[in-house]
Amino acid sequence: MPTTAQQHEPNGVLCFNTPIGTDQVTAFVSVSSLRARYGGLAAACDDLESMYCLHQLEINAAVARRIRAGARQPVVLRASDL
Repeated sequence: MPTTAQQHEPNGVLCFNTPIGTDQVTAFVSVSSLRARYGGLAAACDDLESMYCLHQLEINAAVARRIRAGARQPVVLRASDL
């Protein structure tokens, strides 16, 4: 099932759902966390949703790690999680 991300402009947060087993886990990641991990927006990333799509597997793996470590929904990712 494809994952879609929604950007919340006022607070600079990206909200998305990640499949974990048979469940869908809601997660949030801030603009600052994405930029801290992946740098500024490259030419190929004209917006945050594009940046998310380019790094989706790695971001989803971070959500899965947080869930396995006992995090509850919604998962809030930090730069150190990525």
